[in-house]
Amino acid sequence: MKTLNQQELKSIEQFFQLTQPQLLKAMKHYLGTKYEKVIATKEYLIAVGDIPIGLVAHLDTVFKFVPNDIYYDRVKNVMWSPDGLGADDRAGVYSIMQILKAGFKPTVILTTDEELGCIGALKVAADFPVAPVELKYIIELDRRGSNDCVFYDCNNPKFDEYVESFGFVTNFGSFSDISVICPQWKVAGVNLSIGYNNEHSVSETLHIGQMYDTIKKVRNMLEDVNSAEYFEYIENLNYSKWFKKSWGWPGEEDDLGWDPSYGISKEDWVAFMEPQSKCNQCGKWDYDYNQFPTKTEDGGTAFFCSDCMSNHKHIHWCKTCGEPFLDKSLPKGKLYECKDCRGKVSNGESKSS
Repeated sequence: MKTLNQQELKSIEQFFQLTQPQLLKAMKHYLGTKYEKVIATKEYLIAVGDIPIGLVAHLDTVFKFVPNDIYYDRVKNVMWSPDGLGADDRAGVYSIMQILKAGFKPTVILTTDEELGCIGALKVAADFPVAPVELKYIIELDRRGSNDCVFYDCNNPKFDEYVESFGFVTNFGSFSDISVICPQWKVAGVNLSIGYNNEHSVSETLHIGQMYDTIKKVRNMLEDVNSAEYFEYIENLNYSKWFKKSWGWPGEEDDLGWDPSYGISKEDWVAFMEPQSKCNQCGKWDYDYNQFPTKTEDGGTAFFCSDCMSNHKHIHWCKTCGEPFLDKSLPKGKLYECKDCRGKVSNGESKSS
């Protein structure tokens, strides 16, 4: 299993502690040392390579501040930060760098503000109605876990089988940059696990061995490029209908992708698939697992989407229990305890007032 030496650890720590604008600037410079053609804007970077495969990752994280303290357990081979590591998706960007350092030159697409609604990817699609270079398929490195491959609304069985042949297992997800780019460029895409877990929270961890396992698999895919065919983007109509409805696309029907072959009534399917939780800040409906339950000052619970979590002035993450809480009296930028943890000591007894 690959572990980090001291030099590698220092390098990845510095990498994770860059803000999005700093990382955008750094990656522009780095790609310029590797590629003859780099398209650089404030929303994205595209480095045009000589391998007809695209690699995608996003430069932002859900956290407003970069981590001050990063820890690495060499025995368990895991990184984390009490400030929120931001491995979603710094692990993806870092992994692309390792692939390029090994001498591969695929086309690289790095986007901004994926966590705010794929803003960079939308700009890529708007600026390039067709791909700026011929691509056989696209790989995104922005998935939790160790061996997932997620195809979203791309339904190309041959591509699924091809990706799985490199040691990945098909799973399901909601949305990412390739959900925007692949339909526009009419090329199949997949999102691969890159080793992080518990993303969007201060308990996020990055499993270094899993990250390097995926790096190795992607290198194998790049080496196999001559055997790979062009994989067309084929839309999964049921998925697209469900997704567009759940995210508020206008003019969509209310059946959320129901099909009689599912063996349940349309009414039961809609009840099951309909988003059940509403963000207390922006009012957007989503599934419970995509909303953050947050302790309120009156002892209740409010729910917030990831966008509102990252931008809210009065949401803090408890340094003891790791849960988010609202407190308008505390200034932003520091770590505090929530009211529940402030009222306890290590033996479980209440603190005296």
